[in-house]
Amino acid sequence: MARLLSISRAARLVGVSRGVLQKQISNDELRSFEGQIKISDLERLYPQAELEDNSIIEHIEDIVEQALKRARGEKLRALLAPDLGTLAARVSSLSKELNNIQQRENDYLQILTTLRDKINKQLEHNQADFTHDLRNWLEAALNEPIIAAKSSPLLTKDTLLKMVAAQVHLMPTGHEYFIEGNNSILESGLSAGLALNYGCSNGNCGKCKAKLISGEVKKIKQHDYVIPETEKNQGYLLTCCHTALTDVVLQADEAGSENDIPLQNITAKVKKSDMLADDLLLLHLKTPRTNRLRFLAGQNVALKIEGINDEDINSFPIASCPCDDMNIQFHIKRDPESALVTHLFDNLQATDNITVEGPSGNFVLKEDSTRPVLFLAFNEGFSPVKSLIEHAMTLETAEFIHLFWIVSDKNKHYMHNVCRAWTDALDDFRYTPLKIDTQNNKVLLQDRFEQVTQTYPNLDDFDIYIAGTEQLANQAVQFLKNAGVNEEMITTTN
Repeated sequence: MARLLSISRAARLVGVSRGVLQKQISNDELRSFEGQIKISDLERLYPQAELEDNSIIEHIEDIVEQALKRARGEKLRALLAPDLGTLAARVSSLSKELNNIQQRENDYLQILTTLRDKINKQLEHNQADFTHDLRNWLEAALNEPIIAAKSSPLLTKDTLLKMVAAQVHLMPTGHEYFIEGNNSILESGLSAGLALNYGCSNGNCGKCKAKLISGEVKKIKQHDYVIPETEKNQGYLLTCCHTALTDVVLQADEAGSENDIPLQNITAKVKKSDMLADDLLLLHLKTPRTNRLRFLAGQNVALKIEGINDEDINSFPIASCPCDDMNIQFHIKRDPESALVTHLFDNLQATDNITVEGPSGNFVLKEDSTRPVLFLAFNEGFSPVKSLIEHAMTLETAEFIHLFWIVSDKNKHYMHNVCRAWTDALDDFRYTPLKIDTQNNKVLLQDRFEQVTQTYPNLDDFDIYIAGTEQLANQAVQFLKNAGVNEEMITTTN
């Protein structure tokens, strides 16, 4: 029987994004069976997957490295590898899977044997040539010695990875992600960029409750929230307090749009503030573990400090990824007319508490789209775009990402090295820094727009996101519309 892999697992084994495999499926280069792929078809399309044996070890070392990065300075908490109990459960699950395969093979052999016996009985009464030939074929097939199957590097790698990382499949969305080490189901889902429902993430509120459809889980911490007995019997659990022992299927709530994210009021601490440029501040806030900010990439929040009153609410785009919702970052431009911004630049103290209210805004990713993505960021409009790019990278659904960052001559590409690092590390990311002349920006801005359309003559193939001042964003939209781009493919911050 052919071994089937989920698209997420298949992408991980051959080292490409899910978006690449989904594009190959839509182009009929790869067959899909109810969202799964035959491992033999995957090996045919990716023959380079037949690597030397130490590639498996290198892959696991990479998993360990990523787990360490996710620790984010906290205690490792056995993130290096699953504990012995988890490993034992996964080995047991794989043993059961092997036993099932062997049992199916025995069943098939029994069917063939029974069929042969029935044909023999038939031959005693009827010597039809076709029946006689069929009997001879069955005899030869049953007596032929079993030949060992050809070694499959991907199958070997997949079996080993199943012991290291369990896969979670969410219903009804079909989203999938992996749990490494002893991370909770909730933490791993958030780190994978999914907007799972949760509140305290500490077992007190019950908002992360989900229903286990199949697979085995283990409680990794106690919780105060009491799940009714009737729901316990149906398989309900708190994802913040459980990890997956084996591959699991869960029925869980996810935010499908910005309308599904509740408004929140959170008091955060200042973790760090750095100058990105002469008039641009990087503000890094840390929320309490039990009261983290739920938001979608590209959204805004209002910031408030007690005793500092502005006539207008100061709303700022979040520059960080929701996959790290305890650490939220902002790129704040100096504004002499704002008392709060002036305080942030000139008088901010490490002990200051800042109230975060929100989120708001609909400058968010089309998460289910596998189309290539084009970002146009103007000056500090890079801030929300950075959040979107990091989220898109985490989701691994976009086929290709290209960032055009356009700045005026009095500004600079203040995170140029970050963008270059993305380009160096990712095969499916491209970065083009551009400048315009503020004294003659209409002419040169038109040139920059034309550079985009010359690079991609058929922009209808892209999802396009534009961030910047209202004037610049509107000019970009009008140019793209004049170039024949469908406005429905364009998302702006305004």
